[in-house]
Amino acid sequence: MRTVAASVLFLLAVLVPPAAVEAAPPDDGLTARQIVDKVLAKDNVFGAGQARLKLTIQNSKGQERVRVVDTRSIKVDDLRWTLVTFVEPADVAGTRLLAKEVKEGDDVQYLYLPALKEKRRIAGSEKNESFMGTDFTYNDLEQKGMEEGEHTRLADEQHSGIDCYRVDAVPKDKEDEYSKLELWIDKKDFIPLKIYFYDRKGTHMKTLVAQKVESIQGEMTVTKLMMKNVKKGTKTTMALDSLDRKKTFPKALFDEASLDK
Repeated sequence: MRTVAASVLFLLAVLVPPAAVEAAPPDDGLTARQIVDKVLAKDNVFGAGQARLKLTIQNSKGQERVRVVDTRSIKVDDLRWTLVTFVEPADVAGTRLLAKEVKEGDDVQYLYLPALKEKRRIAGSEKNESFMGTDFTYNDLEQKGMEEGEHTRLADEQHSGIDCYRVDAVPKDKEDEYSKLELWIDKKDFIPLKIYFYDRKGTHMKTLVAQKVESIQGEMTVTKLMMKNVKKGTKTTMALDSLDRKKTFPKALFDEASLDK
């Protein structure tokens, strides 16, 4: 299921779930589907370009590890291709994740580990595993189609004093790691400000919160967000250090055969 972002590392493309079920809209006339379409149209991180992100990973004891990553993205036939490279610290530098949207089926993901000189495709149940020790799974980073799943509009609600639409997203695929996502979407800028993730038993397991939103190159952009695993007591904060939406890259950069070069 499509959850925003890449960009998390696709971010907010990962925050956005699948297509919505049409229901009787409230007084403002917007259905759940129309709200989601407006979120997708905003592309509140970036569809293409280059960004540098700082990841702060905190364990249940409050101990922190910091990772710095470089992300490069292009659009090919309206599909996003993203290359994520770990820059710091030295023990993970050079680790790369290549993610490519496809028109049908699961996105293609390859992970390269320089310490092992190993390149492998991430597929199947592996996508439910933690991405490099963070609170994001590989599935959380994935960009899937908008055709599957159901959305329902719930009663509007405020988040941190901001008026929000609320939308439930239920994946069609019963093998998905989540049974439901619940989103709080800023009514003004159509940015998902909070998402609850529920496990297959219907228990709230993770929360994703947009902690800071700023105007960059004329677009309202999520510049800091936090994913918290409420079951484990861990969290990962992602902060945007720099962003250039106009940066372009050759398609050859996103060739899985070149990951180890």
